[in-house]
Amino acid sequence: MRDRGHSSRWVWILAAVAMLALFAAACGDDDDSGGTSTAGFKTVTVAKGESVKIGVSSAVSGDLKGLGEPIANAAALAGDGKDIKGHKIEFIVKDDLCTPDGGAAAASQLIQAGVVAVVGPICSGGAIAAQPQYEKAGITHISPSSTAIKSTKPDRGTPFATFLRVTYNDAIQGPAQAKFAKEKLGAKTAYIVNDSDAYGSGLRDAFKDAFTKGGGKIVGSPESYEKKTTDFKAIITNIQNAKPDLVYFAGFYAEATPFIKQLRAAMKDVKFLAGDGVKNDEFLKAGADAEGAYLSLPTPVLKGAAFDTFAKLYEAKAGKKAESGTFVAEAYDSATVIINALNKVATDKDGVLSIDLKKLNEEIHKTDMVGAVGKIKFDSKGDNAGGETPVTLYVIKGGKYEEVK
Repeated sequence: MRDRGHSSRWVWILAAVAMLALFAAACGDDDDSGGTSTAGFKTVTVAKGESVKIGVSSAVSGDLKGLGEPIANAAALAGDGKDIKGHKIEFIVKDDLCTPDGGAAAASQLIQAGVVAVVGPICSGGAIAAQPQYEKAGITHISPSSTAIKSTKPDRGTPFATFLRVTYNDAIQGPAQAKFAKEKLGAKTAYIVNDSDAYGSGLRDAFKDAFTKGGGKIVGSPESYEKKTTDFKAIITNIQNAKPDLVYFAGFYAEATPFIKQLRAAMKDVKFLAGDGVKNDEFLKAGADAEGAYLSLPTPVLKGAAFDTFAKLYEAKAGKKAESGTFVAEAYDSATVIINALNKVATDKDGVLSIDLKKLNEEIHKTDMVGAVGKIKFDSKGDNAGGETPVTLYVIKGGKYEEVK
């Protein structure tokens, strides 16, 4: 009996310890993943004469500099001639390299620099990797260009309160591409090649699901590649053997450029379709091999008074047409949303600003405006739900992008 009682006491002790461990684990999960109730919002004070710091997380070096640098410049352009209740706006740019590691590193650097909000990260892999840090710090970040579904439907289930995006996600872009492939290009079979990161794999899945549901067939084995890959000969051999009507490429122009050159050397006439990661002036450097390639953007054709105003400012500053850069209008709008919200929530006392980051986040979520890219209105997940025609298709003709109507 005494031994039995001793065992019983140990059972109760172990049960109590287990309950405490479960409680601690649950609390730990909440702290790590953030969420609307646990985001680390605080109040920031900006001393008299000091600038209000807004971060920009973008690829400003490496293979995707041609994508990221115009985005960073367009974001900063939104602050020209503006202030926050008499305080200058200072944009702090950190290089996220369009990678998960880069996105996380840039987030850490921007948080340490004392930014109150961030434009970016620009790529989905970087955005997803950085979300927990921004959430923990209570720093609202608006991506102009992260299209992966997971950015607003993360594996943890609950969307991050501090993440929003101006562009539209791949649940819209992928099906629109699949419909175009079937109805406009007459493709019954497709071979998929994709970047292995969050953007490439997410867009691949969105296209694949919609294409097969529409009666199309994926031939061969969809193949992933790593960033900076330049030799695609093995994949192209498999494509030749599969004889698809269409090659679907989910990735970025840095790899799409050598890929299209090698593909055209082996298969001159097969149709080629890709998304926003490829639709960039840098891809046009593929020359004759890029002719006839189809690209999509998860955005309507840019027009209207707000876009015209932005386009004039951008061309005067950058010396290039606004249409030459992908997601530049979205970057300008992302920064504008932040600046507008800051002016509404910042309070001034004798030249000292107080910025409640929770109120800033709430004000950003309330955004309802017509920007350079069109209507911007965020839903509860942080997705832009304002647009009516969010996907536009282009074809390369004569070395230029031409809208497909």
